[in-house]
Amino acid sequence: MNQPVKSIIVITIAAALSLAASAQAADMQRSGFFDNYDKLQPAEASWVDFLYTSERMEQLLGSARAIVVPQPEIFLAGDSKYKGISPDEMKALADTFQSVVIEALADKYQIAQRPGPDTIVLRMALSNVHLKRKGRNLLGYTPIGFVVTTTKRMLDEFTKKILLTEVTWEGEFVDGETGEVVGQIIVAMGNNSKKKEFTSWDDLVTAMSVGALRLRCRFDNAGAGTTRDCLSITDVDLADR
Repeated sequence: MNQPVKSIIVITIAAALSLAASAQAADMQRSGFFDNYDKLQPAEASWVDFLYTSERMEQLLGSARAIVVPQPEIFLAGDSKYKGISPDEMKALADTFQSVVIEALADKYQIAQRPGPDTIVLRMALSNVHLKRKGRNLLGYTPIGFVVTTTKRMLDEFTKKILLTEVTWEGEFVDGETGEVVGQIIVAMGNNSKKKEFTSWDDLVTAMSVGALRLRCRFDNAGAGTTRDCLSITDVDLADR
């Protein structure tokens, strides 16, 4: 193959790959939770859709003494079939999913109330949330964790009548001292993702629990200098906790 033809092929392939990446980026849901989505790139890992990690990410994971886990924000999709959710129900949802992440970290890492030196703030959002009314015979989900009884009761009632069909999990890692965003992650689940289909609130809790354990694994690796494959963690590992 002569050099000019080879060069044209290489340029054509590079352009095609660039266009494919641009198309994927264009499909990314932008709820507005992040101030900036421009650094996110399509992820290689099968369970993640988009990912950004700065050069300081591993350093901060290894040096952090405490983690701040604020209550997640919830964004209902504009085209959701059902939007009838009260402020109390919204809070109950946020409290439950906050507890799922804290439980995966709290037995080994300090959970701080405020950011400061050597802390990481893990900001989270459940965005693109699609809801619809359930049929009579579908079982509700009982939330796990240390949520209070009134919250649990409210979630039980809500999830008995409302089905979750789509949701996107957005997470952002922030340096608690400087406010620098060192990492971002977007995971689409449900009908909007062939890789992560689910049909119940329990499936979402399981997915978030697995994600939290993988996050903890990243902290462990960075702090101890180990190389455990964090992506090997699945819902089977939840049974050991």
